[in-house]
Amino acid sequence: MATPAQTKATVKYIKDKTRTYVIRCHKVNDADIIGYLAEQPNVSGLIKSLIREKIGEENQNCQ
Repeated sequence: MATPAQTKATVKYIKDKTRTYVIRCHKVNDADIIGYLAEQPNVSGLIKSLIREKIGEENQNCQ
């Protein structure tokens, strides 16, 4: 179990160093997305890699 000091440090780190994004998926209309994400071992990593891929494509189109 974390000490109060550890909890405070963790909360401070999260506040200062991270940002959270939330998406909502409709159970019927987005069932394909929900199913796909449920199969992934690392949803956050997948989303980040897809975004970075898109950024790379857009940077290539700008040059």
